Amino acid sequence: MYKLIKPQKKHKKAFISYIEEWGMESITPVTFDLKNETYETLLDRFHQAKHDLNLPSGYIPESNYFFVDEDEKIIGCVNIRHHLDEVLYRIRGHIAYGIRPSRRGEGLASMMLEVALKKAKKLGIDRVLMVTDKNNIASAKVIQANGGILSNETYDMTDHEVIQRYWIDLN
Repeated sequence: MYKLIKPQKKHKKAFISYIEEWGMESITPVTFDLKNETYETLLDRFHQAKHDLNLPSGYIPESNYFFVDEDEKIIGCVNIRHHLDEVLYRIRGHIAYGIRPSRRGEGLASMMLEVALKKAKKLGIDRVLMVTDKNNIASAKVIQANGGILSNETYDMTDHEVIQRYWIDLN
């Protein structure tokens, strides 16, 4: 049984294991520096982000979750932005997620996104924008499996990637 949970102090050891598995690979979602901050600092940042407290310029409120198995081993992380600014609207979207490398290809990302969409609906988001790099076919399939309809493609000047933009209607 998999579920999304709020990160808590008791998950520190599971989180360290999760981070270590990524090795040199860039961790997604990347809202905060997951590799170089203490776990306690990260929990504080998650709290501030959710409640719109002391956010740096250019940041918006968001909710962060761990996707865990029955033993609360962290399988993935999800970031749900409560609304979109211009940059998020253009190239980032409402929801970002990542699955630990050893668990990819098992259909877990689709399950995780399905649950994240329910959380987004509870936050009052009726139409979710999801984005993915055009070359990330697995992510596109996850988004499509959860009702994503390709809207358009755009170029991300920062990452020098073509981005596909999908909408998911939650009504």
